[in-house]
Amino acid sequence: MFKSRPLLLLSVLLIIALTACNLPSGDGTSTPDLALTVTAQATLLQFTSTPEFTSTPGPSATPGFTSTPTVPEVTVSTNTNCRTGPGTQYDLIGGLNVGQTAIVVGKNSSTNYWIINNPGKSGTCWLWGEYATVSGNTAGLTEYSIPPTPTPSPTSTPTSTPTPPTAASNLVAAKVCVPQVAPIYLYGGVINWQDNSNNETGFNIYLNGALSGSTEANVTTYPIPAIPLAAGTPITMSVEAFNSGGKSAKVDVIIICP
Repeated sequence: MFKSRPLLLLSVLLIIALTACNLPSGDGTSTPDLALTVTAQATLLQFTSTPEFTSTPGPSATPGFTSTPTVPEVTVSTNTNCRTGPGTQYDLIGGLNVGQTAIVVGKNSSTNYWIINNPGKSGTCWLWGEYATVSGNTAGLTEYSIPPTPTPSPTSTPTSTPTPPTAASNLVAAKVCVPQVAPIYLYGGVINWQDNSNNETGFNIYLNGALSGSTEANVTTYPIPAIPLAAGTPITMSVEAFNSGGKSAKVDVIIICP
């Protein structure tokens, strides 16, 4: 704007000078107006071009600062279980689903597990890092030790001790008396009884109070031992049922030859 003013003024002065030159003189001869020319030149010397004002650029905008979360958080690309330790041998106590976010409180670098606040529950749990994405500063996270492997729960409940079996009944002897040198007989035959129990392990057989032998469960016969005895000498055969809970009462039969 300032540069155009001297040019305008110069143009005006030239027009005035030209007009003055064309005015008729008294003697009919055109004579330049030297005073006007000198005045115009002097005026031109008074106008010195002033540099055009250049505005100072304003401060440039500073890009916005994106802060890093101070508390690390984790998301998963597939639904992932959360356990009491690093592996399927530990109890399952929670999980992190796709779209959920959990706060990370620790790590175990050797197993690639993150320790997080259990989503929707109290306490913490161990999340496998295979499908996890953690954001935030993890440098200060506590390095957790691997907890002891939990003791497996028993697969079956021990059965209670059974009650002792019911005693047998109707014990009879099918005796055989073989004469020997008088008055000796050889005792023999079998004994039979009725099984009144459904939980016996077997039966014990006694001869005159001493254990003679045993049978399996549900067996109801036993041979009479071959014993040489004098005629009229009695022997007593006894039977009792048994199991891990105890023994039943004995039942007896007396055998006499002949």
